[in-house]
Amino acid sequence: MLLYENRKAKLLNIFKIGINPFKKFVSTGEINEDLDLVKSRADLLNSILEVIKKNENFILPIIGPVGVGKTFLYWALKKKLIYHNTFYISLENYKKFYYHLYSEYIEELGVEFLRSIANKLCNEWGALERRFGFFHVADINKVREIGFEQISKKFEDKIALNDIINAITAHQLDPYKKLEAENWLLGELMDFRDLAHLNLLYDLRQKSYAFTMLKIIIEYSKLGSVLFIDDFEKIISLMKPEEESEEIFDPSYLYGSETSSPDNIAAQKILDKILSLQNIKNIKIIITLNSIDSLEEIKTTVQEKDKKLLLMFKNPLFLENFEENDIDEFYKKNLENFLSTVNYLEFLDENPDSLFPLNEKILKNIYYVADGNPREIIKLLIKIFNEIIYSEEDLEEILQSYEN
Repeated sequence: MLLYENRKAKLLNIFKIGINPFKKFVSTGEINEDLDLVKSRADLLNSILEVIKKNENFILPIIGPVGVGKTFLYWALKKKLIYHNTFYISLENYKKFYYHLYSEYIEELGVEFLRSIANKLCNEWGALERRFGFFHVADINKVREIGFEQISKKFEDKIALNDIINAITAHQLDPYKKLEAENWLLGELMDFRDLAHLNLLYDLRQKSYAFTMLKIIIEYSKLGSVLFIDDFEKIISLMKPEEESEEIFDPSYLYGSETSSPDNIAAQKILDKILSLQNIKNIKIIITLNSIDSLEEIKTTVQEKDKKLLLMFKNPLFLENFEENDIDEFYKKNLENFLSTVNYLEFLDENPDSLFPLNEKILKNIYYVADGNPREIIKLLIKIFNEIIYSEEDLEEILQSYEN
């Protein structure tokens, strides 16, 4: 018992250094989240995996209120989909949508997979057939002609396709241009001199270049592709004019009706681009929204464009707030993760189910004050641990104020 008391004192000293075990939360699509979902959400995760397994192309809405943990769901899903390239975007960054999307896809895919796909394409286009001569090199022009002939019917933008085929073949078959071609394929920005060296017109920022490249890479990859689009409400907010604001200048003078404002036009374009992704074979799209009403607004807009597009939408799945038992599980998992980080897992040797420095009553109070919302629960945990870290009061006095 004395040993355990000493371990508790040591843990408090670790906290006093200024380390809050909950401070790192709010999960984002850019920062890997190590914790698994709580058990009550296992059925939801399995339902999503089942939809992915049984369908080739779809849009699956996930509905849940703000702070319910939709981005945590992304990381849990990503861990399960080991044979998929699962990538995340937020519509907060919607300019150059296809280019941004391609950049995120390639960052997750990795350069080795990109090289492998480029090699596979060139081999299918006849790169293994060598010309006679001392070096037995491939006929690059012939490979390019075969490549264009094989896949050009699938693509509308022939100029973009021609540049992409030239870049892929240069990467695989021209050692003097390999490095620059790889940079181009990775989506790096190119100046006129770089493009001229590769005999290309544009880099991937140009119009449909990134979309065309994305379609080629996804359809020729052995991995499945899952796109997770967070904050889909952004489209709705852009479509709606701001209310109760004094209009010094009437935008309809330049743009026509209210529904044709710059933000509305941008929102329509984003939605069109997302819907056009269904022209890429085997891309699976998951979108998150805060309410079923938001989903119905989106579907109404889609129906006005083309009723057939509604067939892409699967029935929504719902991400609920924590159940009462979930907060204990969440707290214990995070505490264990924290102890592992500070190399002090021995604290749990004697009492693996320890809730120290908090207790069951405090966690229950936190749950009800936060109404089970994970984000609000985390905010309260951060607040309590900040008091433990920085307050001069004894631990018992701090805990007592949260037990009542």
